[in-house]
Amino acid sequence: MTKTRLLSAVSALLVAGSLPLLARGNAVTVRLDIAGPTLSHPIQVTADQNLLDYSNVYAGRFIGLPANRVDADWPRYVVTLVVESPTPLPTLALTGIQKRYVVHYALDRQRGEGFVYLPGRGEDGYRENIGIMIREDQDGRWHHAPETWAALLNPYLP
Repeated sequence: MTKTRLLSAVSALLVAGSLPLLARGNAVTVRLDIAGPTLSHPIQVTADQNLLDYSNVYAGRFIGLPANRVDADWPRYVVTLVVESPTPLPTLALTGIQKRYVVHYALDRQRGEGFVYLPGRGEDGYRENIGIMIREDQDGRWHHAPETWAALLNPYLP
């Protein structure tokens, strides 16, 4: 094999290998499923484009600074970010709409402040989450929800 052919083959492999990363990074959040102990069935949010844009898994704009403590008496919800990849790659099962990222949300109703918990190793949602994004210093910890994201999400919560 000539040097040119070898270089072309290696280049083709590098490009093909990077396609899954590009496709995953381009996924957009198309729905939020919100579940909680006081809800008889999950709430589905599909029409609030501002909230969906702030809920982009890759941008992580729904995760704020670390929080020291979250009151156990505040209502808790499980928010699943449902994404769709605009770049279909059928061999990687990345086509269509998929539930892809799970966070827990606690709401301080008195202040209207929200808190986001990213499941840690061994917790429900962790394996699902790391399949799309690993946040080593953030997983398994509570964070303040950015004011904008909390203000958009809170009206949907009972």
